[in-house]
Amino acid sequence: MFPCSSCGACCRSIAQIEELREYDLGNGICKYFDIQNMICKIYEIRPDICRIDLMFEKEYFKYYNEKEFYKLNAEVCNKLQVKFNIDKKYNINLGE
Repeated sequence: MFPCSSCGACCRSIAQIEELREYDLGNGICKYFDIQNMICKIYEIRPDICRIDLMFEKEYFKYYNEKEFYKLNAEVCNKLQVKFNIDKKYNINLGE
């Protein structure tokens, strides 16, 4: 299972994700992201594209093994955290 730290960085970076176009407030932030509490207001019913493990099983297993896929997601996540000046305690560390 991907070790998401629930930092919300991905929820503030959806502008280029076609599957999330209808969720974008117009500034790249998901309309269901509660910025005050740093939580997804629809977490239990969030879109598949927001579910790293599910997307690996449905689609990305064709292109990567699970370790590679998690590593790519962790790299993007950590870069987004830097972009949004999020505390390093939220960094994804895969123990490599």
